[in-house]
Amino acid sequence: TNISIKSLTQNVEKSLELLSDIILNPTFPNEEFEKVKKRTISNIISQKSDPDYVSSILLSQLLYKDHPLAHPTEGYENSLLNIKREDVIEFYNNFYIPNNSTLIVVSDLEPSKSIEIVEKFFSKWQKKVLNIKQISDINYPKGKEVYIYHFPGINQAFVFLGSKGISRDNKDFNKFRIVNYILGGSGFSSRIVKTIRVKYGYAYWAYSRIDGGYKRYNKVFEGSFIAGFSTKVESGNHAIELLLDEINKAINEGFKEDELRSAKSYYEGSIARQGQTYSQVANIIFNAKLWNLPYDYWIKDIEEIKKLNLNEVNETAKKFLPKDYVILVLADTSQFKFDLKGFDKVEIRNFKLNEN
Repeated sequence: TNISIKSLTQNVEKSLELLSDIILNPTFPNEEFEKVKKRTISNIISQKSDPDYVSSILLSQLLYKDHPLAHPTEGYENSLLNIKREDVIEFYNNFYIPNNSTLIVVSDLEPSKSIEIVEKFFSKWQKKVLNIKQISDINYPKGKEVYIYHFPGINQAFVFLGSKGISRDNKDFNKFRIVNYILGGSGFSSRIVKTIRVKYGYAYWAYSRIDGGYKRYNKVFEGSFIAGFSTKVESGNHAIELLLDEINKAINEGFKEDELRSAKSYYEGSIARQGQTYSQVANIIFNAKLWNLPYDYWIKDIEEIKKLNLNEVNETAKKFLPKDYVILVLADTSQFKFDLKGFDKVEIRNFKLNEN
């Protein structure tokens, strides 16, 4: 949970007083609880007809299986129907405690003054015993699996490939973000878009992305590598072949010097712009604490990226781009027929969200 407040310096005491009251003394009025619950359920129901939303949920379920990350943060219709106000209060009492929280203040005040104000309004926040439920490691896909979900009435095939990635604190993270940028993270200059959209005209959008994983207390869960596109059903099979070809070429043949220069230039500029506002600085501090990184990690990221050579990047592609993966195809199976070979498993399923 992220709770934030922005304030003019002259109003900071009043603002922190209000923030402390929200965090320390919530009442969870039943009327508001029911209103939020109803609105959330309504949003979930409305999104069930959206192929993008459905694809993201199904891909998470295929990628993370029985792990908690397989489930959407907003929950499912069935699970929300069973939640009571008392459950929310219990969750708050168990987890919204100072020894499970990080409070970050970014301002033009002297640090001593900021600490004084924070202590004034948060000193009564009492620590409690934190009962942490152990969560198992993620059982990422082994082999090459394809799941085609029948979604009646759509005239497109929504295709997503998912696999194990790396965590933000991995020493190769900056190398892997360069790999992803060249492969599918740089829009029209990326290899995936150049091939699937520009050369063949199969898709309006196509991409790949990585995330930095998740950290729950001291346990790190690796992130994921995701690539995807949507296309007409008649071009679906060939577009999947093209996506896999680009991934395999990156693994086996690597990249070129001009691609590396472009990626370096992008990150040297984009990372530097991440510390321009107070909110961005707060986010930098939070990430540093979460991942046990130095507080100037973002500057060190730029310095490290500047020094990367092509051999390092190509070796990272070989090391972390997927050899084992799951492919999700969401399509009307009366129109789309999967006919590619060379996979360990191909299964057709009727669309149904696993609403545990």
